[in-house]
Amino acid sequence: MTKFLKDKTKVSIQGIIANSRKKRNAVFAELGIDEECFKDEVTEIRKKTFVDFESNLNEARKNFKKRGFILHEAKKSSDIGVILKDVLNGSKTIARAKTNTGREIGLDKLLEDFESFETDLGDFIVELFSEEDQHYVLPAIHIDAEKISQKIKETFKDDIEADPTKLTHYLCEKIREKILTADTGITGANFITKNGQVVLLENEGNISLVSRLPRKHIVFVGIDKLVETVEDATKLCRAAAMFGTGQDITQYISIISGPSKTADIENELVVGAQGAKEVHIILIDNMRKEMLEKGFGDILRCINCGSCLNFCPVYHQEGNKFGGGKYIGAKGIILSAFRESLDTSNEKGCFDCMLCGGCYENCPMKIELPSMIRKVRQMQEEKGNQTKENKQMLENVNKKGNPFGEVSDKETPDKLYCC
Repeated sequence: MTKFLKDKTKVSIQGIIANSRKKRNAVFAELGIDEECFKDEVTEIRKKTFVDFESNLNEARKNFKKRGFILHEAKKSSDIGVILKDVLNGSKTIARAKTNTGREIGLDKLLEDFESFETDLGDFIVELFSEEDQHYVLPAIHIDAEKISQKIKETFKDDIEADPTKLTHYLCEKIREKILTADTGITGANFITKNGQVVLLENEGNISLVSRLPRKHIVFVGIDKLVETVEDATKLCRAAAMFGTGQDITQYISIISGPSKTADIENELVVGAQGAKEVHIILIDNMRKEMLEKGFGDILRCINCGSCLNFCPVYHQEGNKFGGGKYIGAKGIILSAFRESLDTSNEKGCFDCMLCGGCYENCPMKIELPSMIRKVRQMQEEKGNQTKENKQMLENVNKKGNPFGEVSDKETPDKLYCC
Protein backbone atom coordinates (compact mmCIF):
# COMPACT_ATOMS: atom_id res chain seq x y z
CA MET A 1 0.00 0.00 0.00
CA THR A 2 1.33 3.43 -0.94
CA LYS A 3 -1.55 5.73 -0.05
CA PHE A 4 -1.00 6.12 3.69
CA LEU A 5 -2.55 9.00 5.58
CA LYS A 6 -0.46 11.60 7.31
CA ASP A 7 0.15 10.51 10.89
CA LYS A 8 -1.97 13.27 12.47
CA THR A 9 -4.98 12.53 10.28
CA LYS A 10 -4.58 8.81 10.90
CA VAL A 11 -4.51 9.32 14.66
CA SER A 12 -7.58 11.57 14.42
CA ILE A 13 -9.58 8.96 12.52
CA GLN A 14 -8.48 6.05 14.68
CA GLY A 15 -9.06 7.97 17.89
CA ILE A 16 -12.61 8.97 17.05
CA ILE A 17 -13.73 5.54 15.89
CA ALA A 18 -11.91 3.63 18.65
CA ASN A 19 -15.00 3.80 20.87
CA SER A 20 -17.37 2.67 18.14
CA ARG A 21 -17.66 -0.92 19.36
CA LYS A 22 -17.84 0.17 23.00
CA LYS A 23 -20.76 2.51 22.27
CA ARG A 24 -22.57 -0.15 20.26
CA ASN A 25 -22.16 -2.77 23.00
CA ALA A 26 -23.47 -0.30 25.56
CA VAL A 27 -26.61 0.54 23.61
CA PHE A 28 -27.46 -3.12 22.95
CA ALA A 29 -26.95 -3.89 26.65
CA GLU A 30 -29.10 -0.93 27.70
CA LEU A 31 -31.94 -1.99 25.40
CA GLY A 32 -31.60 -5.66 26.31
CA ILE A 33 -31.33 -6.69 22.66
CA ASP A 34 -29.16 -9.51 21.34
CA GLU A 35 -27.01 -8.06 18.57
CA GLU A 36 -26.96 -11.12 16.33
CA CYS A 37 -30.73 -11.61 16.57
CA PHE A 38 -31.22 -7.93 15.74
CA LYS A 39 -28.95 -8.23 12.70
CA ASP A 40 -30.94 -11.25 11.51
CA GLU A 41 -34.18 -9.29 11.86
CA VAL A 42 -33.11 -6.16 9.99
CA THR A 43 -31.34 -8.19 7.30
CA GLU A 44 -34.59 -10.05 6.57
CA ILE A 45 -36.42 -6.71 6.33
CA ARG A 46 -34.01 -5.59 3.63
CA LYS A 47 -33.98 -8.92 1.82
CA LYS A 48 -37.74 -9.18 1.36
CA THR A 49 -37.86 -5.98 -0.71
CA PHE A 50 -35.74 -7.64 -3.40
CA VAL A 51 -37.77 -10.86 -3.66
CA ASP A 52 -40.14 -9.29 -6.21
CA PHE A 53 -38.30 -6.02 -6.63
CA GLU A 54 -39.83 -4.75 -9.88
CA SER A 55 -43.37 -5.34 -8.64
CA ASN A 56 -42.61 -3.55 -5.35
CA LEU A 57 -41.02 -0.64 -7.22
CA ASN A 58 -44.04 -0.30 -9.50
CA GLU A 59 -46.29 -0.18 -6.45
CA ALA A 60 -44.14 2.61 -4.98
CA ARG A 61 -44.28 4.58 -8.25
CA LYS A 62 -48.06 4.41 -8.25
CA ASN A 63 -48.36 5.49 -4.63
CA PHE A 64 -45.90 8.39 -4.97
CA LYS A 65 -48.02 9.86 -7.74
CA LYS A 66 -51.20 9.23 -5.79
CA ARG A 67 -49.83 11.16 -2.80
CA GLY A 68 -48.91 14.20 -4.88
CA PHE A 69 -45.18 13.71 -5.39
CA ILE A 70 -43.78 14.71 -8.77
CA LEU A 71 -41.95 11.60 -9.95
CA HIS A 72 -38.86 11.50 -12.19
CA GLU A 73 -36.67 8.53 -13.10
CA ALA A 74 -33.03 8.36 -14.14
CA LYS A 75 -31.75 5.10 -15.58
CA LYS A 76 -28.19 6.45 -15.89
CA SER A 77 -26.40 9.16 -13.93
CA SER A 78 -26.09 11.13 -17.18
CA ASP A 79 -29.90 11.44 -17.29
CA ILE A 80 -29.98 13.43 -14.07
CA GLY A 81 -28.60 16.68 -15.47
CA VAL A 82 -31.50 16.97 -17.93
CA ILE A 83 -34.06 16.16 -15.22
CA LEU A 84 -32.52 18.56 -12.73
CA LYS A 85 -32.40 21.42 -15.21
CA ASP A 86 -36.15 21.13 -15.63
CA VAL A 87 -36.89 20.67 -11.91
CA LEU A 88 -34.72 23.62 -10.87
CA ASN A 89 -36.41 26.02 -13.28
CA GLY A 90 -37.00 29.20 -11.26
CA SER A 91 -34.73 28.17 -8.36
CA LYS A 92 -32.09 30.63 -7.16
CA THR A 93 -30.71 29.56 -3.79
CA ILE A 94 -30.41 25.87 -2.95
CA ALA A 95 -29.87 24.33 0.48
CA ARG A 96 -28.40 20.82 0.37
CA ALA A 97 -28.53 18.16 3.08
CA LYS A 98 -26.10 15.25 3.33
CA THR A 99 -26.76 12.73 0.57
CA ASN A 100 -24.48 9.91 -0.53
CA THR A 101 -26.58 9.67 -3.67
CA GLY A 102 -25.67 13.29 -4.38
CA ARG A 103 -21.99 12.36 -4.28
CA GLU A 104 -22.70 9.42 -6.61
CA ILE A 105 -24.28 11.63 -9.28
CA GLY A 106 -21.83 14.54 -8.94
CA LEU A 107 -24.42 16.92 -7.50
CA ASP A 108 -21.87 19.66 -6.75
CA LYS A 109 -20.97 19.92 -10.42
CA LEU A 110 -24.64 19.86 -11.49
CA LEU A 111 -25.29 22.86 -9.23
CA GLU A 112 -22.32 24.96 -10.34
CA ASP A 113 -24.59 27.58 -11.97
CA PHE A 114 -26.65 28.03 -8.81
CA GLU A 115 -25.99 29.48 -5.39
CA SER A 116 -25.98 26.32 -3.28
CA PHE A 117 -24.54 25.30 0.07
CA GLU A 118 -24.20 22.32 2.43
CA THR A 119 -26.22 22.31 5.64
CA ASP A 120 -24.83 19.23 7.40
CA LEU A 121 -22.21 20.54 9.84
CA GLY A 122 -19.56 18.01 8.85
CA ASP A 123 -20.11 18.57 5.14
CA PHE A 124 -20.18 22.35 5.68
CA ILE A 125 -16.76 22.11 7.37
CA VAL A 126 -15.36 19.94 4.57
CA GLU A 127 -16.70 22.43 2.00
CA LEU A 128 -15.17 25.29 3.99
CA PHE A 129 -11.76 23.61 3.70
CA SER A 130 -12.33 22.61 0.03
CA GLU A 131 -11.52 19.03 0.98
CA GLU A 132 -13.10 15.62 0.45
CA ASP A 133 -15.05 13.92 3.21
CA GLN A 134 -13.45 10.94 4.95
CA HIS A 135 -16.42 8.95 6.25
CA TYR A 136 -20.06 8.27 5.36
CA VAL A 137 -21.36 9.40 8.76
CA LEU A 138 -18.50 11.65 10.00
CA PRO A 139 -17.28 13.53 6.91
CA ALA A 140 -15.01 15.97 8.83
CA ILE A 141 -13.49 13.29 11.05
CA HIS A 142 -9.98 14.29 9.95
CA ILE A 143 -10.22 18.04 10.75
CA ASP A 144 -9.56 19.03 14.37
CA ALA A 145 -10.96 21.93 16.38
CA GLU A 146 -7.77 24.00 16.12
CA LYS A 147 -7.88 23.93 12.31
CA ILE A 148 -11.58 24.82 12.28
CA SER A 149 -11.02 27.74 14.64
CA GLN A 150 -8.27 29.09 12.39
CA LYS A 151 -10.39 28.66 9.23
CA ILE A 152 -13.28 30.59 10.84
CA LYS A 153 -10.91 33.43 11.64
CA GLU A 154 -9.64 33.49 8.04
CA THR A 155 -13.09 33.15 6.42
CA PHE A 156 -15.51 34.99 8.71
CA LYS A 157 -13.06 37.21 10.63
CA ASP A 158 -14.42 35.91 13.95
CA ASP A 159 -12.20 34.63 16.73
CA ILE A 160 -13.83 31.48 18.12
CA GLU A 161 -12.05 29.34 20.72
CA ALA A 162 -10.96 25.87 19.53
CA ASP A 163 -13.68 24.26 21.62
CA PRO A 164 -16.04 21.76 19.88
CA THR A 165 -19.15 23.13 21.61
CA LYS A 166 -18.42 26.79 20.79
CA LEU A 167 -17.40 25.97 17.23
CA THR A 168 -20.55 23.89 16.68
CA HIS A 169 -22.88 26.61 17.95
CA TYR A 170 -21.15 29.26 15.85
CA LEU A 171 -21.20 27.28 12.59
CA CYS A 172 -24.76 25.97 13.11
CA GLU A 173 -25.97 29.54 13.44
CA LYS A 174 -24.22 30.42 10.17
CA ILE A 175 -25.85 27.45 8.46
CA ARG A 176 -29.31 28.25 9.83
CA GLU A 177 -29.08 31.83 8.54
CA LYS A 178 -28.30 30.49 5.06
CA ILE A 179 -31.14 27.93 5.12
CA LEU A 180 -33.63 30.73 5.68
CA THR A 181 -32.63 32.27 2.34
CA ALA A 182 -33.20 29.12 0.25
CA ASP A 183 -36.10 28.69 -2.17
CA THR A 184 -35.20 25.07 -2.92
CA GLY A 185 -34.06 22.21 -0.69
CA ILE A 186 -32.28 19.06 -1.82
CA THR A 187 -32.03 15.91 0.28
CA GLY A 188 -31.43 12.25 -0.20
CA ALA A 189 -33.62 9.63 1.44
CA ASN A 190 -32.62 6.90 3.84
CA PHE A 191 -35.58 4.83 2.72
CA ILE A 192 -38.66 5.00 0.52
CA THR A 193 -41.67 2.78 1.11
CA LYS A 194 -43.85 0.75 -1.19
CA ASN A 195 -46.74 2.81 0.21
CA GLY A 196 -45.21 5.99 -1.22
CA GLN A 197 -43.39 7.70 1.64
CA VAL A 198 -39.93 9.20 2.04
CA VAL A 199 -38.11 8.43 5.30
CA LEU A 200 -35.21 10.61 6.50
CA LEU A 201 -33.15 10.23 9.65
CA GLU A 202 -30.81 12.79 11.21
CA ASN A 203 -29.38 14.22 14.42
CA GLU A 204 -28.82 17.89 13.58
CA GLY A 205 -32.27 19.00 12.41
CA ASN A 206 -30.96 20.58 9.21
CA ILE A 207 -32.65 17.97 6.99
CA SER A 208 -36.03 18.79 8.52
CA LEU A 209 -35.45 22.47 7.78
CA VAL A 210 -34.20 21.84 4.23
CA SER A 211 -37.20 19.65 3.42
CA ARG A 212 -39.81 22.01 4.92
CA LEU A 213 -38.75 25.67 4.77
CA PRO A 214 -38.08 26.05 1.01
CA ARG A 215 -41.14 25.94 -1.25
CA LYS A 216 -39.58 23.26 -3.44
CA HIS A 217 -38.09 20.02 -2.10
CA ILE A 218 -36.10 17.66 -4.34
CA VAL A 219 -35.32 14.12 -3.19
CA PHE A 220 -32.54 12.11 -4.85
CA VAL A 221 -32.84 8.43 -4.02
CA GLY A 222 -31.56 5.15 -5.39
CA ILE A 223 -34.20 2.54 -6.15
CA ASP A 224 -32.37 0.22 -3.74
CA LYS A 225 -33.64 2.27 -0.76
CA LEU A 226 -37.08 0.74 -1.19
CA VAL A 227 -38.65 -1.05 1.80
CA GLU A 228 -42.16 -2.36 2.27
CA THR A 229 -43.55 -0.27 5.15
CA VAL A 230 -42.86 2.71 7.40
CA GLU A 231 -42.55 0.28 10.30
CA ASP A 232 -39.76 -1.54 8.45
CA ALA A 233 -38.06 1.78 7.68
CA THR A 234 -38.21 2.82 11.34
CA LYS A 235 -36.54 -0.43 12.42
CA LEU A 236 -33.79 0.18 9.86
CA CYS A 237 -33.37 3.76 11.12
CA ARG A 238 -32.66 2.29 14.54
CA ALA A 239 -30.10 -0.08 13.00
CA ALA A 240 -28.35 2.84 11.27
CA ALA A 241 -28.12 4.71 14.58
CA MET A 242 -26.93 1.76 16.65
CA PHE A 243 -24.26 0.64 14.19
CA GLY A 244 -23.37 4.10 12.89
CA THR A 245 -23.05 6.24 16.02
CA GLY A 246 -23.88 3.96 18.95
CA GLN A 247 -27.21 5.68 19.64
CA ASP A 248 -30.42 3.83 20.44
CA ILE A 249 -32.18 6.00 17.84
CA THR A 250 -31.42 9.19 15.93
CA GLN A 251 -32.73 12.56 17.15
CA TYR A 252 -35.17 12.94 14.27
CA ILE A 253 -36.99 10.63 11.86
CA SER A 254 -39.05 12.41 9.21
CA ILE A 255 -41.77 10.66 7.23
CA ILE A 256 -42.84 12.68 4.20
CA SER A 257 -46.03 11.63 2.46
CA GLY A 258 -46.25 14.40 -0.12
CA PRO A 259 -46.32 18.21 -0.31
CA SER A 260 -47.72 20.24 2.59
CA LYS A 261 -51.47 20.81 2.55
CA THR A 262 -54.33 22.17 4.63
CA ALA A 263 -58.12 22.27 4.60
CA ASP A 264 -58.62 24.86 7.33
CA ILE A 265 -60.70 27.25 5.23
CA GLU A 266 -64.16 25.88 4.40
CA ASN A 267 -62.71 22.36 4.50
CA GLU A 268 -61.27 22.84 1.01
CA LEU A 269 -57.99 21.00 0.49
CA VAL A 270 -55.20 23.31 -0.64
CA VAL A 271 -51.68 22.10 -1.50
CA GLY A 272 -48.88 24.29 -0.16
CA ALA A 273 -49.19 25.31 3.48
CA GLN A 274 -46.15 26.02 5.69
CA GLY A 275 -44.04 23.24 4.19
CA ALA A 276 -42.94 22.52 0.64
CA LYS A 277 -45.46 23.20 -2.10
CA GLU A 278 -43.70 20.87 -4.55
CA VAL A 279 -41.92 17.64 -3.68
CA HIS A 280 -39.97 16.05 -6.53
CA ILE A 281 -38.61 12.51 -6.26
CA ILE A 282 -35.84 11.50 -8.64
CA LEU A 283 -35.54 7.70 -8.61
CA ILE A 284 -32.06 6.60 -9.70
CA ASP A 285 -31.08 3.21 -11.12
CA ASN A 286 -27.46 3.80 -12.23
CA MET A 287 -26.47 0.11 -12.52
CA ARG A 288 -28.44 -1.08 -9.48
CA LYS A 289 -30.59 -3.49 -11.47
CA GLU A 290 -27.52 -4.77 -13.28
CA MET A 291 -25.81 -5.42 -9.95
CA LEU A 292 -28.84 -7.45 -8.90
CA GLU A 293 -28.66 -9.47 -12.10
CA LYS A 294 -24.90 -10.12 -11.83
CA GLY A 295 -24.87 -11.45 -8.28
CA PHE A 296 -23.89 -8.25 -6.48
CA GLY A 297 -27.39 -7.44 -5.23
CA ASP A 298 -26.54 -7.93 -1.56
CA ILE A 299 -24.59 -4.67 -1.52
CA LEU A 300 -27.84 -2.85 -2.28
CA ARG A 301 -29.02 -3.75 1.23
CA CYS A 302 -26.47 -1.24 2.63
CA ILE A 303 -27.96 1.43 4.94
CA ASN A 304 -24.83 3.65 4.94
CA CYS A 305 -24.16 3.36 8.67
CA GLY A 306 -20.38 3.41 8.09
CA SER A 307 -19.67 0.52 10.45
CA CYS A 308 -17.70 -1.29 7.75
CA LEU A 309 -15.21 1.60 7.71
CA ASN A 310 -14.87 1.78 11.47
CA PHE A 311 -13.39 -1.71 11.63
CA CYS A 312 -11.44 -1.71 8.36
CA PRO A 313 -7.64 -1.82 8.91
CA VAL A 314 -6.97 -0.55 5.39
CA TYR A 315 -9.27 2.46 5.87
CA HIS A 316 -7.45 3.18 9.14
CA GLN A 317 -4.24 3.55 7.14
CA GLU A 318 -5.50 5.16 3.93
CA GLY A 319 -8.70 7.01 4.86
CA ASN A 320 -10.87 7.85 1.87
CA LYS A 321 -7.97 7.10 -0.45
CA PHE A 322 -9.15 3.49 -0.05
CA GLY A 323 -12.07 3.44 -2.47
CA GLY A 324 -11.71 7.19 -2.84
CA GLY A 325 -13.65 9.66 -4.95
CA LYS A 326 -17.39 9.02 -4.85
CA TYR A 327 -17.24 5.91 -2.72
CA ILE A 328 -15.14 4.89 0.30
CA GLY A 329 -13.87 1.52 1.52
CA ALA A 330 -14.50 -2.01 0.29
CA LYS A 331 -18.03 -1.03 -0.66
CA GLY A 332 -16.57 1.78 -2.75
CA ILE A 333 -14.28 -0.62 -4.62
CA ILE A 334 -17.31 -2.69 -5.67
CA LEU A 335 -19.54 0.25 -6.58
CA SER A 336 -16.86 2.00 -8.62
CA ALA A 337 -16.30 -1.22 -10.61
CA PHE A 338 -19.90 -1.03 -11.82
CA ARG A 339 -20.71 2.69 -11.87
CA GLU A 340 -17.36 3.96 -13.13
CA SER A 341 -15.01 1.30 -14.49
CA LEU A 342 -12.85 -1.67 -13.52
CA ASP A 343 -9.80 0.53 -14.09
CA THR A 344 -11.11 3.07 -11.58
CA SER A 345 -11.85 0.31 -9.07
CA ASN A 346 -8.31 -0.98 -9.55
CA GLU A 347 -6.75 2.46 -9.13
CA LYS A 348 -8.73 3.09 -5.94
CA GLY A 349 -7.38 0.02 -4.16
CA CYS A 350 -9.17 -3.15 -5.28
CA PHE A 351 -6.11 -5.19 -4.30
CA ASP A 352 -5.47 -3.25 -1.08
CA CYS A 353 -8.35 -4.97 0.74
CA MET A 354 -7.03 -7.55 3.23
CA LEU A 355 -10.18 -9.72 3.02
CA CYS A 356 -10.06 -9.86 6.82
CA GLY A 357 -13.86 -9.87 7.16
CA GLY A 358 -14.04 -7.01 9.66
CA CYS A 359 -16.57 -5.24 7.48
CA TYR A 360 -18.82 -8.30 7.28
CA GLU A 361 -18.62 -9.02 11.01
CA ASN A 362 -19.73 -5.47 11.82
CA CYS A 363 -22.35 -4.98 9.13
CA PRO A 364 -25.94 -4.92 10.42
CA MET A 365 -27.12 -6.12 6.99
CA LYS A 366 -24.64 -9.04 6.90
CA ILE A 367 -23.30 -7.95 3.51
CA GLU A 368 -20.50 -10.25 2.34
CA LEU A 369 -18.17 -7.52 1.11
CA PRO A 370 -15.04 -9.74 1.11
CA SER A 371 -16.73 -12.28 -1.18
CA MET A 372 -17.76 -9.51 -3.56
CA ILE A 373 -14.22 -8.06 -3.52
CA ARG A 374 -13.00 -11.49 -4.65
CA LYS A 375 -15.51 -11.42 -7.52
CA VAL A 376 -14.34 -7.95 -8.56
CA ARG A 377 -10.73 -9.13 -8.44
CA GLN A 378 -11.69 -12.00 -10.74
CA MET A 379 -13.19 -9.44 -13.13
CA GLN A 380 -9.96 -7.43 -12.86
CA GLU A 381 -7.88 -10.51 -13.62
CA GLU A 382 -10.00 -11.28 -16.71
CA LYS A 383 -9.27 -7.76 -17.93
CA GLY A 384 -5.56 -8.09 -17.17
CA ASN A 385 -5.58 -5.67 -14.24
CA GLN A 386 -3.22 -6.63 -11.44
CA THR A 387 -0.84 -4.87 -9.08
CA LYS A 388 2.84 -4.74 -10.00
CA GLU A 389 3.61 -6.93 -6.97
CA ASN A 390 1.01 -9.54 -7.95
CA LYS A 391 2.35 -9.69 -11.49
CA GLN A 392 5.88 -10.20 -10.18
CA MET A 393 4.74 -12.87 -7.76
CA LEU A 394 2.86 -14.78 -10.50
CA GLU A 395 5.87 -14.52 -12.79
CA ASN A 396 8.10 -15.94 -10.04
CA VAL A 397 5.67 -18.81 -9.41
CA ASN A 398 5.56 -19.67 -13.11
CA LYS A 399 9.34 -19.51 -13.52
CA LYS A 400 10.65 -20.74 -10.18
CA GLY A 401 7.72 -22.46 -8.51
CA ASN A 402 7.56 -19.99 -5.62
CA PRO A 403 6.55 -16.33 -5.19
CA PHE A 404 10.05 -15.17 -4.19
CA GLY A 405 11.96 -16.07 -7.32
CA GLU A 406 15.60 -17.18 -7.12
CA VAL A 407 16.54 -17.48 -3.44
CA SER A 408 18.98 -19.51 -1.40
CA ASP A 409 17.85 -21.72 1.48
CA LYS A 410 20.21 -19.71 3.68
CA GLU A 411 18.89 -16.28 2.67
CA THR A 412 15.79 -14.34 3.59
CA PRO A 413 13.96 -13.02 0.49
CA ASP A 414 14.34 -9.27 0.08
CA LYS A 415 10.65 -9.02 -0.84
CA LEU A 416 7.76 -10.72 0.94
CA TYR A 417 4.33 -11.12 -0.59
CA CYS A 418 0.96 -11.54 1.06
CA CYS A 419 -0.59 -14.95 0.45
